[in-house]
Amino acid sequence: MARTGAGIGVDGLVAFVLGLGANFWAITGTGAAQEAGGQFRDCEVCPEMVVVPGGSFTMGSPSTEVGRYDDEEPQHRVTIDYEFAVGVYEITFDEWDACALMGGCRNHSPRDSEWGCGGCPVISVSWEDAQVYVEWLSRTTGEHYRLLTEAEWEYVARAGTQTAWYWGEAEPGQCRYANAGDTSAPCSDGYQNTAPAGSFEPNAFGLYDALGNVWEWTADCWNESYSDAPNDGSARQTGNCSVRTARGGSWLTAPSTLRSAQRGRTHAGNRHTDLGFRVARTIN
Repeated sequence: MARTGAGIGVDGLVAFVLGLGANFWAITGTGAAQEAGGQFRDCEVCPEMVVVPGGSFTMGSPSTEVGRYDDEEPQHRVTIDYEFAVGVYEITFDEWDACALMGGCRNHSPRDSEWGCGGCPVISVSWEDAQVYVEWLSRTTGEHYRLLTEAEWEYVARAGTQTAWYWGEAEPGQCRYANAGDTSAPCSDGYQNTAPAGSFEPNAFGLYDALGNVWEWTADCWNESYSDAPNDGSARQTGNCSVRTARGGSWLTAPSTLRSAQRGRTHAGNRHTDLGFRVARTIN
């Protein structure tokens, strides 16, 4: 099934990539203005990125937060003393297909569950698949692309807030900001499964769908709590590394639990219809 809807679709993408030819390599490195809040792409088929400033925040949830889980404790202060770039949107099917058409992504063609939306977040990709994509981006652009660490993810999702949701403490705000499970929602977000990237309002850092739409893989190994977690924004590379942490919830997540502190996990080789990823890029 050809993917259409939001995005250019597979047929249009084939024509676009083939039309670029050798010119593709000449247009990489377009992210010249790399200052906090600046947006850029490193190539025509690369994801749109925004530069996020460094800062400090409290990671995890307080015992008083409704719907919290024990794996969100202990709360701890994290300081990220560097700027880095983050995908404005979750990686889409169109962006994944560009990687596959250009010889990357191990020729994996993720199932779109017949939803047919090239501009929707890619789903049915494992943590290992996501690693292949960021490695391809890095080779293609000469820049260091990667998955966000779990601490970086919560920092950019909160975007300066400490409330349960980055839009505040009012659950009904979900339908302006996030695509969540509709059956228990206090409002209708208009989508029964994934929504095209950018369909809802962004958070204060300019990120769309930081909560909802699809879960997002992070770089971290799974740990049952934040005991001994790093406080500098780095990834946890100890614990159960066959299982990786995912954040953000999805179109299947109940709005009451679609919180900035919520954590998820699954085996690194698993592929799910509510699981995708967002990329980060190191700023030199």
